[in-house]
Formats: sequence, structure tokens, C-alpha cells
Amino acid sequence: MKLFFGAGYAHPITLCTDVRDNLPLDRKYHYRDGRSMAEAAKCWCAASGSLPDSISKAVGSNELTTAHFEYPTRVWGGGVSMTDIMAFVPDGIVAVEAKVDEPFDELVSSWIFEEEHKNSESPPHRTAVVERYANALRLNSAQLLDIRYQLLQRTLAAALTARENSAPKAWMIVQSFSPAGAQIKSQNREDFDRFVKLVGSAPTIEDVQVRLAWVSDAFS
Repeated sequence: MKLFFGAGYAHPITLCTDVRDNLPLDRKYHYRDGRSMAEAAKCWCAASGSLPDSISKAVGSNELTTAHFEYPTRVWGGGVSMTDIMAFVPDGIVAVEAKVDEPFDELVSSWIFEEEHKNSESPPHRTAVVERYANALRLNSAQLLDIRYQLLQRTLAAALTARENSAPKAWMIVQSFSPAGAQIKSQNREDFDRFVKLVGSAPTIEDVQVRLAWVSDAFS
């Protein structure tokens, strides 16, 4: 057994719909054919204990130790990053963010103020988090304002998970799904390319180099 739901091994995934069945009741609607969660589950289950071909090409091997859907990582600022799939491979970890056309959430400039109506202390707290990212990436915080916060968070989750597990390598890969034959320059791809142009293809964060990649798969 190599596929699991969550960080541990208590919830094995044998069928793609097991991912849906392990979701909390109020989140089960996220699992729908043609949406990223279902397409990723079908793709990874179909790989039969190996990395999917698109991921293996980015990593350089198809060997898989375990992969965990909805993997939680405590990140800077106290929040929890729920990585779509955190895969453990013999020489590292691979954090996978699956997308169809779902966006990478808010721009950093909007994320800072997202909770201000609930908590006036949130913007200063989030500004400090952004400054921490900027310092780690050797940038100034203003350069991060038009970056999608989710890309920063998932990159950090990859680095923290690699460090916690003494893994020598780490990847953060966007696995994009689209109808067979479709060639669409998506907003997500533009956001990802802008992120890579700013931080480089293998930024170092928390003393871990995280290789960034985009791969494409057709709907199963």
C-alpha cells in the first residue's frame, strides 16, 4: 500500500473515490469529475504504486515510497498548508499542487488584508509573514505583492517536509489537468511562470533547495 489520506497511514487509498470518502462532510463536494481533486486521485491511483509519468519525468525516477492526499504542514504564521499530494520518494519529497482551472487563491497583496474584517491584527501579522518569505528568498517584500500566496506556501511546505524527514531533495510541482488535446495558456500558468521568474527554478528556503516544475496531464 503506497497511497494514503492525510499525514499518517491509518487511511489507505485503494480506489480514487476513497479520497472523497475520507473528506469531511462539508468538503466532499470538492471531489467531482473534471475538477483537480478527482483528476489527481484517478491519475495517482492509475499509476499502480509508481509516480505518474508526468511527475516521474520531472523528478527523474518513477519510484514512489508513499503519497499522501491532503497532507497538512504547519507553515509560517501558524496556518496549515494542505498540500494536495505529498509524495515521498527514495531521495526526497515531492509536493504536488493539482489544478484544472482553479486559481492559486489570492495575490499576496490581497491575502494580507483578507481577514482584516474579522481581526484588525491580521494585516500586520500577515505582513510579517510576507517579510519572512522575502528575507528567505532574498527579495524585498514589495516584489512578492503580485505573486499568488499559495505558491509561496506550497514551496515552504515542501521545504519544511523535506527538512523534517531529512530528505536530501525537494520538489514543488504543479500538476495541471485539461481535456485531451487542449492547449490553453492559462492564468495559472502565467502566475506560475511569474513566480519562477522571480524566485528562480530552484529557490532555497529553510536551507532546503526546492525545485519548481509544471507538468500537464489530460483528464483520465
